[in-house]
Amino acid sequence: MRTSIAIATAMLLFLGLDLAQRNSSPLGSIRGDVFTKGTNGEPAVLPGVAIVFHGPITKETESDAMGAFVADDILPGTCQVETNAPGVYEALAVQISAGASSTVLIEMNVSAITRTTSPQLTTLEATVCAFSRKVHHA
Repeated sequence: MRTSIAIATAMLLFLGLDLAQRNSSPLGSIRGDVFTKGTNGEPAVLPGVAIVFHGPITKETESDAMGAFVADDILPGTCQVETNAPGVYEALAVQISAGASSTVLIEMNVSAITRTTSPQLTTLEATVCAFSRKVHHA
């Protein structure tokens, strides 16, 4: 008796999952490149940029060595894309279509300088000063 109830419950669960998958709308994707302007004004790729997609579901990825990125299984609608790397930042909205891939080029701009020194730099400078004192006095 218990076995037949367990089998019936499992069958209902599988049927429910199948119906849910059939009724769900197809997801979209975003593909793109992240770059900045070099000193000569030419585009320069940015590898290792953190990319966050804000929508009904938040997803994260990172640009590859050529500045390219891909994010699949994004819900259709407007998605806020935020890119962040040391010294550069950009945010924009991208329209995601069901069953399609949106392509974006993201030009990152220099972010505002909020601090002129960091704790790591201060520690490094203190270490260098201590080392140079030992070298000069030896």
